[in-house]
Amino acid sequence: MVIALAAATANAFAVVLQAAEARRTPVSEAARGALLVRLAHRRRWLAGTGLLIVAWPLQILALALAPITAVQPTLATTTLVLLAIAKLRLRESIGPIEMLGALAIVAGVTAVVWAAPRHTTQDPAAARVAAPLIVVGLAAVLTYALARIRGRVQLTLVVGAGLAYAWVDFANKLLANDLSTAHWALAALWLAATMSFGALAFLEETSALQRRPAVTVAPIIGAVQDPLPVLMALAAGVEVWSAGPGRIAPLVAGLAAVTAGAAILGRSQAVSRLSGNQDVCGGNRRRPTPRSASSRSAS
Repeated sequence: MVIALAAATANAFAVVLQAAEARRTPVSEAARGALLVRLAHRRRWLAGTGLLIVAWPLQILALALAPITAVQPTLATTTLVLLAIAKLRLRESIGPIEMLGALAIVAGVTAVVWAAPRHTTQDPAAARVAAPLIVVGLAAVLTYALARIRGRVQLTLVVGAGLAYAWVDFANKLLANDLSTAHWALAALWLAATMSFGALAFLEETSALQRRPAVTVAPIIGAVQDPLPVLMALAAGVEVWSAGPGRIAPLVAGLAAVTAGAAILGRSQAVSRLSGNQDVCGGNRRRPTPRSASSRSAS
């Protein structure tokens, strides 16, 4: 859990370093590789990307030591770190809404860690693992293709980013399992797959942030990304329950609390201003930045 918190912290500082960069790029480059090429020439964006790269192996290490049902919600504490930075750096006041979101995340993570199954390294049937990967992966790719065909950023692209990040987070668990059992060939395949889908997710999110404020992008991505990898792992049999069914309800409630808390903080004025959104309540143009996540860890 400490390692997962370290990954979440790295993700949070990456958001700060990448603030406003997405808005300063031509809209014509949305959903195209040229967008990432342009951003790659900006030092602050590169520094943030470097932190994301650091967060990725931290997430994989955490997944090798603990079940995804505990690690994934812990990564949602990125928004808590952003809230703390906003308080210290911008002297933002923390209101009851922010406190409610923070408490929801803390309570949710606590419930999930208590209810999570014991850590195991399972090797379920390939067909069972492939099913959630194919469904979620196709959905992510189709949303990207739809945005390219229509030539503009749609809400579906934001959802697609959340789906792609969820795919990466689940694949990270499979990668961690193969590394733990010394299945090097399979680990290499998962490594290549996570890098490819991580790039797709990052491109979808960055493209969405060119046209939509972060206060609407981040909560949607989080609502998809935070609980979905856990559900994928349970459906695929990657996690094995070590307790009775009485722990399922606390697990579901904890996931819901984490998702709700992340959504609340994602719309917080303090977090939004830290992410480059000036005058959230006013008429000035907002300048959002990418939301990190563990899983953005793979990008």
